[in-house]
Amino acid sequence: MRSAILLIIILGSVPICFVSPYYGVLMWYWVSYFNPHRFTWGFAYNFPVAFCVAVPTLVGTIFAKKSLRSLLTVESWLLVALWVWYAITYIHAQGVPFFAGHMAEADYEMNHISKIMLMTLVMIVLVTTRKRLHWVLLVSAGSLGLLAVKDTLFGIRTQGAFRVFGPPDSFLTDNNAFGLAINVSLPILFLLARHEERRWLRLALRICFVCGIVAVLLTYSRGGFVGLAVVLAALTIRSRHKLLAAASAVLLAFLVLSFAPPAWMDRMGQFLQGNLDATANQRLISWTASWNFAHDFPVMGGGFNALPDVAIYQRYQPRPLPDGLVSSGPHSIYFQLLADHGFVGLGLFLILMASCFWTLFRVRSVARKVPRAGWLVDYTLMVEIATLAFLTSGAFLGFVYLDLIYQMIGTTVVLKILLRQELEALASEEPGGENLVIALDSTVATSA
Repeated sequence: MRSAILLIIILGSVPICFVSPYYGVLMWYWVSYFNPHRFTWGFAYNFPVAFCVAVPTLVGTIFAKKSLRSLLTVESWLLVALWVWYAITYIHAQGVPFFAGHMAEADYEMNHISKIMLMTLVMIVLVTTRKRLHWVLLVSAGSLGLLAVKDTLFGIRTQGAFRVFGPPDSFLTDNNAFGLAINVSLPILFLLARHEERRWLRLALRICFVCGIVAVLLTYSRGGFVGLAVVLAALTIRSRHKLLAAASAVLLAFLVLSFAPPAWMDRMGQFLQGNLDATANQRLISWTASWNFAHDFPVMGGGFNALPDVAIYQRYQPRPLPDGLVSSGPHSIYFQLLADHGFVGLGLFLILMASCFWTLFRVRSVARKVPRAGWLVDYTLMVEIATLAFLTSGAFLGFVYLDLIYQMIGTTVVLKILLRQELEALASEEPGGENLVIALDSTVATSA
C-alpha cells in the first residue's frame, strides 16, 4: 500500500515538475532528505524517485527560459569552479594505475555530486521570491525534523539505549551523517518558527527543533555532539532573549547528565575528558594518512573516495589501525577534500565558504538599514549558523558530498539576489531611493 501511494505521488508529480519546475525543486529536497521510498516495501523501495523528479524539473527549467542573471555571483562562479575541479581530479585519477582500487566508487560519487551541483544551480535560478525561499527551507528542514521526531519517539520508547540512524540505504543512514544533517536543520527550524504566522505550524517547527536536539544526542555521534554545542551556543548568542536561552541551555545540559543512559555517558565522557578510544585513534591515523598522501599528490589528489582505498591507506598510514582494520575513511571533510582533490580542491572549498560568510554578513548589515528588507536578517543568520554547524561537525566527519552544504551555498546566493530586489523596489518607490541604493549596494552587487 505504501509503495502504491508513493508511486502515485512521484509519477503524478512528473508533469507538474515539467510545467512548474519550482515544484520540482521542492520535490527534490523532499526525496533527498526524507527518502520516502525507504519507508516502503517491495518495488517502490529501489524506485529511482530522485531521477523521476530531477529530469522533468531540468527540462521544465530550460523551457521556462528563466533569467540566468542570478548565477552571475562570486559564490556561483566558485561553486562551478569547485564542480569543474572535482571533474578534473576525477578524470586525472582514472589515468593513474595506483588509484584503480577506488575508481568504481569514484564513478558513483562523480555522478552523485554532479546531480547535487546541477540542482543547486537550478534552485538558485528558480527561487526568486521570499515565499519560494521560505518553502524550500521549510520542506528541507521539515523533512529532517520529521525524521528527528520519529527517532526521538524511538529513543523515548527504548530509553536511549540504542543509537538512531537516518533512513536505510540513503546518504543519511550513517548515524554521523544523520547527526550532521539534523544539526544543519536546527537553526533553520528555530528561525523559521520565529517568522511563521500559522500557530499550528509554528508549534510543529518548535517540536521538530526540540526533537532534533534529542535526535542528535541519540546518534551517539561525537562529531554531531560538537556541532550541536556550536549550534546551541550560536543561537543563544543571537537570541533576542539571551538570558532565557542561556537558562534553557543549562537546563538541557542538566537533563542530559541526569537521564542519559550509561552507554552514552561512557562514550561522551571519554571524549570530553580527552581520552582517545579506538575510534578517536582511527581518526588521527586517517588524518595523518591524508596529509602524507597529499604531499605526494598535492595538486590533483586521488579523486573521489581515495583514502578508503586499501592500497593507498596502507602505504601512507603512520601506524596500524586498531581492531585489525585495514583501511578507513578520512573522518573529516577537510582531510577528505585534501586526499580527494588536493590542496587546490581544499583551497577552493575554503575560499567558497569564506565568500559565503562574507556575503551573509554584508547582506545582514545592509538589510538592517532597510526596513522592508529586515526579514533577511534572520534568514542570513539561519544559513550562517547552519553552515557553521556543517563545518564544525564536518571537522570530525567525512561527508563533504552531502546535499546540505551545497544547498546552503545556493541559499546564500538567493539571499544576495533577494536583497538586490528589495533595494531596486526601494529605489522605484521612495523619493531619493536611488541614492540610498547606490550607497547601500556598493559592496553587495549582484554581479561578480
